[in-house]
Amino acid sequence: MEVLTAERRIRNHLLLALGVVTTLAAAAQAGPDPSALDRLSFVSAYQCLLLLGAALLIGPIKAWDNGFPVGNSHTRRDVGIWAGITGMLHFFLANVLSMNFSYLEFFVENASRPPSVEVRNQLYSTGTILGYVIAVVFLILMALSNDIWVRKIGMRWWKRLQRLSYLVFGMTVAHAFAFQILESRGRRWILFVALVTLGVVAAQIGGILAVRRGPLRKQRRQSA
Repeated sequence: MEVLTAERRIRNHLLLALGVVTTLAAAAQAGPDPSALDRLSFVSAYQCLLLLGAALLIGPIKAWDNGFPVGNSHTRRDVGIWAGITGMLHFFLANVLSMNFSYLEFFVENASRPPSVEVRNQLYSTGTILGYVIAVVFLILMALSNDIWVRKIGMRWWKRLQRLSYLVFGMTVAHAFAFQILESRGRRWILFVALVTLGVVAAQIGGILAVRRGPLRKQRRQSA
């Protein structure tokens, strides 16, 4: 269990807030004002994916170090909270930008690039539904990300509920791919999401293997 002082946690949140706000401000100023919301929506989506991926890397990294799973990590919790904040920002902006007839007409009904209209409709529907589910689960996870809920429901159940973060990550990746295809964002962004996904999956597998080897490593240390 990793427990940080209140001062350290405040510093973590300030650093995360600074990084998020600075990146969003740079995106807002990177082009003409009429498209600023689109850039903010785009950047907040990738901020969310990166922060969520970073939160899911903390457990495996700890496991590689000591061979034990992480029950409650304040650092992981703080990073996850900011993944939720950026995710909710993207959810709000995306609803403003894409939940309208103009978006449907341009990217779904009358798109000049493949895939077909039928496939685009399916991608739009699936991606939109996933977006709403992700938002609900993010709200649940952020509400639970405090010591009050750990004490109320116990570490065992709290940990089980926090495993929803793996589900959120998978849905976020699927949501990202759906809208990348719809908006023809380019191969580099698809590659970016794929690399983040592979990195998180590889780290999780490595963490599981490290935990399984943990007792053996402990025995070797004791016998040395």
